[in-house]
Amino acid sequence: MKFTHPENCGNAPKKLLLIQLYKAIAFADAQFLLESLEEAVVLEIVGDRTVRGKDDVISEIKGFADRDLTGVHIGDVLTHGNVAAAYGTLSFRDFSVEFCDVYKFGRFGPKAKITEIRSYRIPAKL
Repeated sequence: MKFTHPENCGNAPKKLLLIQLYKAIAFADAQFLLESLEEAVVLEIVGDRTVRGKDDVISEIKGFADRDLTGVHIGDVLTHGNVAAAYGTLSFRDFSVEFCDVYKFGRFGPKAKITEIRSYRIPAKL
């Protein structure tokens, strides 16, 4: 598994949290996912479906990552207040997906949990 991310996130707690979130997805760290999401979290996969509730969102994330995920590249993470966005590439054995995920946190502090995720996914050419 290859995992790459920008190195300039040391002073931004939400940037670090999102990088750790993608790392948890890549390396199947369900405990980190449990600790990062609000109970009533909503994941909207734009143009496809909406998943509600922590357990169902974690199942959706794990199901997507279980498709022979071989690499995660985070291009950048942007944050402002209680919102953030990350974009990059998810590489699988037979295909790749470009993504942009937009996050909303339940509050503004560094320990805030994720309440909403809007995920935009586009198949990438190999």
